[in-house]
Amino acid sequence: MRGPSDFTWRNMAMNDNDDTEDFIMFSSPTHHGKLVDYCLAFNPDDCGQLAADLYCYEKNFGPAVDHAKRRVYDQETLTMDEHSTCSPEDNVCIAFEFIACAVLEQTYSNPAMHEYALDGCLNFGEGCGDDAADEFCRQQGYVEAKAYAMTEADELTMTIGNHAVW
Repeated sequence: MRGPSDFTWRNMAMNDNDDTEDFIMFSSPTHHGKLVDYCLAFNPDDCGQLAADLYCYEKNFGPAVDHAKRRVYDQETLTMDEHSTCSPEDNVCIAFEFIACAVLEQTYSNPAMHEYALDGCLNFGEGCGDDAADEFCRQQGYVEAKAYAMTEADELTMTIGNHAVW
């Protein structure tokens, strides 16, 4: 998975109920090794949702569906827009306690790698199905595959694990 050490969990709504939404939660999110500041820039009009949305978009997710802030006493924060640093020794710094980002879905018809059809196995004869589909999605910046279908190939295919052509 592209991304952060601050990944904590993901809700997987397995139905299309309007009351549920797929999201990924980031606890104490960081950007360039510093806590994400609650504001896009040091301007009180650009705080909260705008900063949370930008964090999610930069991680290839949809907009923030929820977030919370907290006062920071012992670490610097970094704004997402200006990349300005807030130091708690000199300022009142506010960071995100968490940001929950909407998980976007993308359908790939006939996925390919290096002009070869994608093989249904991670490596030749190993990790077929779920493992290969999940790895393809992770390499595209998503968490995992939600669904996939394998068909017989009438051309050479490439495995996503070791890039072998068969």
